[in-house]
Amino acid sequence: MSQPMPCPEPAQLRQLLANELSARDEADLVEHMDGCPACPSRLQEMAAGDPSLVEAVRYASGVRPPGESAYWPALEMFERPVDQTAAGPDTTPDDDDLALDFLTPSKEPGHLGRLNHYDIVRVIGRGGMGVVLHAFDTHLQRQVALKVMSPDLAKDETARKRFCREARAAAAITDEHVVAVHQVAHEEERDVPFLVMQLVTGESLERRLERTGPLPLREIVRIGMQVASGLAAAHSHDLIHRDIKPDNILLEAPGDRVKLTDFGLARAAEDVKLTASGMIAGTPAYMSPEQAKGEPLDHRSDLFSFGSVLYAMCTGHPPFDGNSSFVVLRKITEEAAKPVSEINPQIPGWLAAIVDRLLAKEPAERFQSAKEVADLLRNLLARLESAEAAAIPICPMKYRKRAWWAWGATATTALLATVLVLEVIGVVRLAPVGPLPAVAPGPDTPSAALRSTLNGNAGPVWSLALSPDDASAAMAIDDGTVKVWDVKAGRVKSTINAHKGPVWSVAFSNDGALLATASDDGAVKLWNAADGKELKSMPHAASVRSIAFGPAGRLVTGSRNGNVRIWDTAAGKETVTTKGHTHMVTMVAFSSDGKSVASASGDKTVKLWDAGTGQEQLTLTGHTGGVYAVAFSPDGTKVATGGWDKTVRVWDVGTGDCMHTLQGHRQDVWAVAFAPDGQTIASASEDHTVKLWNASSGAETMTLHGHTGTVYSIAFSREKRVMTGGRDGTLRLWDIAR
Repeated sequence: MSQPMPCPEPAQLRQLLANELSARDEADLVEHMDGCPACPSRLQEMAAGDPSLVEAVRYASGVRPPGESAYWPALEMFERPVDQTAAGPDTTPDDDDLALDFLTPSKEPGHLGRLNHYDIVRVIGRGGMGVVLHAFDTHLQRQVALKVMSPDLAKDETARKRFCREARAAAAITDEHVVAVHQVAHEEERDVPFLVMQLVTGESLERRLERTGPLPLREIVRIGMQVASGLAAAHSHDLIHRDIKPDNILLEAPGDRVKLTDFGLARAAEDVKLTASGMIAGTPAYMSPEQAKGEPLDHRSDLFSFGSVLYAMCTGHPPFDGNSSFVVLRKITEEAAKPVSEINPQIPGWLAAIVDRLLAKEPAERFQSAKEVADLLRNLLARLESAEAAAIPICPMKYRKRAWWAWGATATTALLATVLVLEVIGVVRLAPVGPLPAVAPGPDTPSAALRSTLNGNAGPVWSLALSPDDASAAMAIDDGTVKVWDVKAGRVKSTINAHKGPVWSVAFSNDGALLATASDDGAVKLWNAADGKELKSMPHAASVRSIAFGPAGRLVTGSRNGNVRIWDTAAGKETVTTKGHTHMVTMVAFSSDGKSVASASGDKTVKLWDAGTGQEQLTLTGHTGGVYAVAFSPDGTKVATGGWDKTVRVWDVGTGDCMHTLQGHRQDVWAVAFAPDGQTIASASEDHTVKLWNASSGAETMTLHGHTGTVYSIAFSREKRVMTGGRDGTLRLWDIAR
């Protein structure tokens, strides 16, 4: 075993700076510096003592990048550890170090201050680009995130214009995997530009990796697919991110939905060239080679950075590391990453091949579009889930004894691995459908006739409700309004300015006289369904995510704080409160007889409650992630649920047993509903589809295609029709009899 190289003499360091060492000696010395905590500082001291030495070291690689390259500011800070240089927006701040002098005093006790009409709740994080604040929008009554541009950046007119221009471009992206930019704003008195963005609750991928290390295979593919989808949406608007890294990939709770953030900020910093502070346009460990060398960039630079993120999810660390930015950037431009499989033997060859191709030094050798990668990962994820479905029965019932499941898992997994490797390296192409027809139905699966499309033109539709006579449909919209449609005529009858924040849920009373709405502002409001006049407001301590009417005018509400509350709407008074959930309540439902209430939660459970006393009757467990949807069958004997794990489950209310696990959706399930006759279950998903299932056998009978975003809500009419609504801002009415 070779002995480690001793620390070099000062003369050798000067030779390195002057580019006077042989290629071999230079390589040995750089390798030594990669693992030595002292030598980078010694080298920096020498360079600082003579400006000519700083110039000399810039020739060390033998290739001189252009003057505007991010390579130079990185070199000037190469004595800094990478984790300091690469601090991202989620870095936990030290409030004592934060300059918040751009805030004015807030009238609200406990708030840090005020910026325009935003009350600042807390500091989320900081980085060289600016500070991220949790704020409350007093105009729209909703929680938001503000990203305030740092004073150094704000003073540069070019950077300010770039920031605003690219932020507006980011605001044009309406994709579920990109953090929504609501507004590009400006604080006049102190001349500070800032962004108003969607507040994402959860954690960054960086934090996740710090907590867990390498991720499970299915999580790597799922998160990777969603990152690639978000990038594809950005690239379709000619927007390059330039700083794709785990810190800019947020995992939204519940369900860990990917949200990309910080579009355009790296480019703004690039215009300023913050050499004094050591900030660079991008994070060294996740830069592309062309980015490090200051060459012109296109969307394929983001793909290299994305490959580095996939590598980190597989191994727990980025592909190129070292104790200085100098070393990291040289590795990115000159060396191949250590193979993923050598670090983590659990990673299959087909995934390692994808990572290798993304990390190609030459852009032409990488995948050529994010959409191509997203489609490939989506296909692979479906096959992974198909193999898992063949391995074991999902419901904890007597079917566990069927020994042939184990054999099926082995055979399917082996075949899957072989075919996937062949596809990745380009030998074969997989068909767009999965190997198990029962899991991934093929093109012969029937679809309903689309009868009409009602377009709200006001943002995502979070909820819909059909009146008892099927004549009217209410659309709950992200902009705080509710549109009531004449279903037969296909026109808006009225628009209700219901709330100052997104309307999460809407419901008609059983007699059709009342319309109820719920919002982020903590209010549940009752409206006269005929004329749209407000009748009552019932305050809650937290955002209300779901409401449902029961008999005799009773209303159940589910809140972000985990509470389920039952109200007497005639009196406007609360009659029952439950506190059994440990996470937000995502959906509630009343049984048809009014005796029971069901609640779905991000805590992975569904609970059934006595509607009169609030006593817990049953807890249904089995979902492997947050549960987003719940519905009673018309006769009250069954409950259908759906959620993060992409499954729909049917439960026996009497015993709590899982009767069926329905698989077929490729993404989260956000809504479920029973047909009036109880024979059909409908489920809506992030995969843009609605599926119909036989409630008795669990067989899939139909797939509805047409929505261009997540489908969040479903309602059956008394006739053979289904209405659906979702992120694309539309309600669609389907004739399932055809």
